[in-house]
Amino acid sequence: MSARPFNRRQVLRDFLSRCPLFSDLATAQLDELCAAGRLLELPARTALYHAGDPLREVFMLCDGSVLRYRLLAGETRKIIELVHTPRVLALGEVFGAQRYASACETVSPSILVALDVRVLRKLVRQDIAFSAGVIEALAQRQCAIEFDVTGHHSGLTGAQRILDYLIELAGGELPIAGETTVELKAKKKILAARMGITPEAFSRSLRELADKGVIVVDKSRIHIQNAALLETAPSAAPQRLNFARKLRRTDVDDKPQRIAAGKLINHCGRLRLLTQRQAIAWALGEHGIAPAESAIQLRQRTTEFERTLAQLQRANLEPEPAHALEALGAAWLSYREALFAPESDAGRVLRASEEIVVLADALTTLATQTADGGPHGRYVNVAGRNRMLSQRIVKFFLFQDIADAAEEAQRQIEASVAAFDDNLAELRRSGAELPQLVAQLDEVGTQWARLHAVFAPSTERMRRSQHIRLVVAKGMRLLRHVDTAVKLYERLTSGH
Repeated sequence: MSARPFNRRQVLRDFLSRCPLFSDLATAQLDELCAAGRLLELPARTALYHAGDPLREVFMLCDGSVLRYRLLAGETRKIIELVHTPRVLALGEVFGAQRYASACETVSPSILVALDVRVLRKLVRQDIAFSAGVIEALAQRQCAIEFDVTGHHSGLTGAQRILDYLIELAGGELPIAGETTVELKAKKKILAARMGITPEAFSRSLRELADKGVIVVDKSRIHIQNAALLETAPSAAPQRLNFARKLRRTDVDDKPQRIAAGKLINHCGRLRLLTQRQAIAWALGEHGIAPAESAIQLRQRTTEFERTLAQLQRANLEPEPAHALEALGAAWLSYREALFAPESDAGRVLRASEEIVVLADALTTLATQTADGGPHGRYVNVAGRNRMLSQRIVKFFLFQDIADAAEEAQRQIEASVAAFDDNLAELRRSGAELPQLVAQLDEVGTQWARLHAVFAPSTERMRRSQHIRLVVAKGMRLLRHVDTAVKLYERLTSGH
């Protein structure tokens, strides 16, 4: 059977109809535009036009991302806009100039439609509804420019600017719970320039958002944690968090301070989690799955563990948790040695990971009992335990063959599953103070069921490596959802 011939006009019509500006045009009008148009598939860093070029064609971005800019003295680029959604580019110049005043180039591999500007201008004169759409698009762009010119971002931190940009990438409206994933298609330097901050400030602000649990950074992908964007105050209409106030120097104190109750419990619980994440990274390397990346992850989780351990050691803990922390620190040396030993020994790593997670769990329990976190302090611990269990289950799945512990692994998986179910049921009974918390726990239940579903072998994934990748990916997605629930409970302790 021969392949269907490529219909250029049909492809152009399909792309144009996805752009809000053209979506309501009649077929005959789309055909007229397509007859004078061409489809462009361009690699990254390809110039579409330069300042001063005659304005003969107008470009519409269909997929990818492009950058519009002006060249200032010294060849310095002043970024006008970074476009990543289907849109006609430089609309103001198209209807107000004969030559381009800006320059434009692709940031990532992109698909665009080039239209004869004379045909587009003719359509505006003939169709009132279309001309109204053009006016609306121009007005929206004008509003954005006015906000920039009047210093709309002058009172915003870098974190708020990045968050606003990520939400814009996601379409502006986010669900109350779960996560929304966007991809950064431009380099950090370009994004920082567009937001009016330095690349260094961009990195710090991104880290701040991640530390607050608002986002999870996975290379160029950003997982926005929808529920974590909202204020933890019971209300009929949850309000979005903001980072509008810039910190003053007097707001920053480098002296060691006592950690707030909810944060303390969360920090202790994160040590519990990291012990399992380290074992997973080690086991992935043993399975030969992305060994270089697994080694990087192991070093990162080790650095995070030691940084958190050091923070807790400076936190002036009560005597009981302080003694538990000391015991954990001693056990960590043995576990670290097992993880980085020259000779691989899966049994040793597995045993050490189990020994240290018991100590980390005891530390978290003591911190919960001694910290004044109010009624929600316990739930920080319970949700945090589920965060750990989500990865402990994945850990035993990975170690069952390389550590020759199939039966023991199955017993531990079953016990962890039962504990996770019990904890989730308790959290669901903890009350409905926050709509986003209720919705987030529902999302946790959904992701938990999906992890369950992929544990059984399937003819669709006969290879062990494929099965492992799937289980790890589902476990990571569940982890992000549970971690957000922990963060919500931590915020609820702030009044105590």
